[in-house]
Amino acid sequence: MFKKTRVFYSLFIPFFLVGVGLVAGFSIFIYNSTYESVEESFLTDKKNYTNQILQNVEQKVRTIEYGFTAYSSTSNFENIFNNPLSGKDFSVYRDIKKEMSYIEMMGIEGSHYSLISLTEHWGIIEGSLKTLPKDEVTTYQKDYVSDSSRSLFWKPIKNGIQMVMTLPIYQSEKFALGIANIPKLSIDKIVGDNKQLVQIYNQKEELIYSRTGNDRKLSEESSKKLTAAAMENGQSSSVIDTEDGKKYVFTRSDYNHWLYIVEINEGEIGSIIHNTRIGLLIASAILVLLVGFISFLLAESFSRPIKRIQDKLDIQRVNLKQNELSLLAESVERVVGQKEVLTASLTMQKPQLETLFVLSLFRKRITENEVIHRLEQFGYHFDENKVFYTGLIQIDSIEEQLMDDRNIFLLAINNIVEEMIPKTERLIPIVLNDEMQAVIFVLDKEDQEAERRIMKYYEEIQIAVKKYLNIVISAGISPVYDTLIESKKAVDLAKESLHYRVNVGSESIIFYYDIASILNDASISKFPVELQNELMNAIRSGDEEVVIAMVGVLVDEIFRLNKNPISLGVTLIRVINELVQLGQLLGAESKIFENIKKMYQAAITVYHPEKIKQMLIIDLIKPVIISTQDKTERGFKSLSEKMVYIIQTEFDEEISLDIIADRLHYNPNYLSNVFKKEYGQTFVDYLMNYRLQMAQTWLKDTDLAIKDIAERLKYRNPQNFIRFFKKKLGITPGDYRKEYRHS
Repeated sequence: MFKKTRVFYSLFIPFFLVGVGLVAGFSIFIYNSTYESVEESFLTDKKNYTNQILQNVEQKVRTIEYGFTAYSSTSNFENIFNNPLSGKDFSVYRDIKKEMSYIEMMGIEGSHYSLISLTEHWGIIEGSLKTLPKDEVTTYQKDYVSDSSRSLFWKPIKNGIQMVMTLPIYQSEKFALGIANIPKLSIDKIVGDNKQLVQIYNQKEELIYSRTGNDRKLSEESSKKLTAAAMENGQSSSVIDTEDGKKYVFTRSDYNHWLYIVEINEGEIGSIIHNTRIGLLIASAILVLLVGFISFLLAESFSRPIKRIQDKLDIQRVNLKQNELSLLAESVERVVGQKEVLTASLTMQKPQLETLFVLSLFRKRITENEVIHRLEQFGYHFDENKVFYTGLIQIDSIEEQLMDDRNIFLLAINNIVEEMIPKTERLIPIVLNDEMQAVIFVLDKEDQEAERRIMKYYEEIQIAVKKYLNIVISAGISPVYDTLIESKKAVDLAKESLHYRVNVGSESIIFYYDIASILNDASISKFPVELQNELMNAIRSGDEEVVIAMVGVLVDEIFRLNKNPISLGVTLIRVINELVQLGQLLGAESKIFENIKKMYQAAITVYHPEKIKQMLIIDLIKPVIISTQDKTERGFKSLSEKMVYIIQTEFDEEISLDIIADRLHYNPNYLSNVFKKEYGQTFVDYLMNYRLQMAQTWLKDTDLAIKDIAERLKYRNPQNFIRFFKKKLGITPGDYRKEYRHS
């Protein structure tokens, strides 16, 4: 840690204050949003609760009304209630009690029900038959029957609500009353065990029920406000604030126009959001601490470089009031003074950067916009009249003792190219890889002598390389192209040109245009080597059915690949040669091959695949199988011939005397002695010679690169394969392929 500077505090304090302000604003926003969400959910619950009370009470009330209505609609109701009733009329009394029991069962629990005859002055009240005084009957008629507009009356009574219903309900002349006294406790059960204020007002705005146990009514202003709001909203539940600071949820019944009111206790919302409030305070405190920590890190990260620069530049602040930044400004001149040194350093690095740029072009790891930008950085300005060629140089021959110095020779060749080709006609030459040197030519599109001048440059380079380095080189040149972004394709085509020097010889200069038609020449014979190898293996195994099937597949593939009569004849003759060599190797009788010339003639003149198949099977393959079958069976019993079989079938895999010995469960030295005694040569010599034979076949009949052939034959270094081939045959693989194809 270092002593905090004034810059540190000038950064830390604003960062911290801004962060605290953001945290505070965020916390307030979250709290308000949460409170509003909780309040909205709370009010929704209260509205649902109010509606539930309305539905529960209304359902029970309607049940009572339905009971009285149903009974008054019976056929004997009028006869019963318009006749006197005494204790002697037990059956009538029993029927009335039965109906009242039904109403009691369907209605509100704990309620008391009465039926009164106004014409005969009797009534069954709370289960007992009573005679009513005349003045009581008169009061009933005055209070209820005289109001013809209504048949159902509700009024509050002590500890409950009374329902009075004039009967029959569907007749204009009323002669009976149905009375239900509903106790407050029964309504409490319907309302529920909630402790907030719940009140019910009837149509005359009389308080008929209060949940809290008291009859506290709303103030006149609050009542008017609620009534007006209820009229406006109809059956919809709403929330209203009264002048006494309280908040209520109310709804009015469409059935009996009762007004249901539930008081909202805002303390409930506070208790719900209490934990959220505490959690938000804790989170805010943690955020403030985090803001302080981040502000510290930011201030220190900004002030630390200033301090380090001061220490590096040895800046001493003499005046304590002087700002550190002003001290740095005073040191800028010293830093600017080193610009020329840095520029010179960058100039020295320019060749390396340009080399990387050209490599990126050849590997297509750069976009067209980046190409334009890099060219400008390196001082190149090409107009639309410029075209490009890519030239590659590869060493043809080098003394074996100098092989390890190949990279040094490539660098020397690169320097010669750089000296002999003018800068105005090229980008920087580079060593492309361990084998090749490359350069991009930049020439005018209208220059008719462009390719001739490129040829002249490479002729002069060949002479110089041979003179100074004693090395023979070849060059391959791509077709012309218009934009550097195509350099990857160009270098690939230049490589194709170099590959063709195997056919034209060393010290060549080859343009891709000159060989393009040859590369696509359909007259070159195409030989399905893999199918031929499968056929040979089937013949060795003696499985005649598999052999016949494989002959058909092989001949059909040869006819498919070779459309030219000459290439077809050459390929078929090659198949016959391979089969003859195999038969001789397996020890077939010599008389089988006496008429081989006729088969060659047929291969050249007969172009029907079925005739070729029959000729190969009947005249050559079947006789070889029959002649060698006994010998083959005996041969598999011989250790040395088992080893030969393994070599001929697995020559392109990792194989050694130790591996075969382990497979055959013999000592390697013993197998080596047996093999040399039987074949007159060592196991290794036989393996190398057989692989050489396969290499000759692939060089003649396929386009496999020499490097790929070497890899298939398990040579880790292609140069070792080339040296062995030349040692055995006196000619390199490339020259062998060239000699065969031009013969």
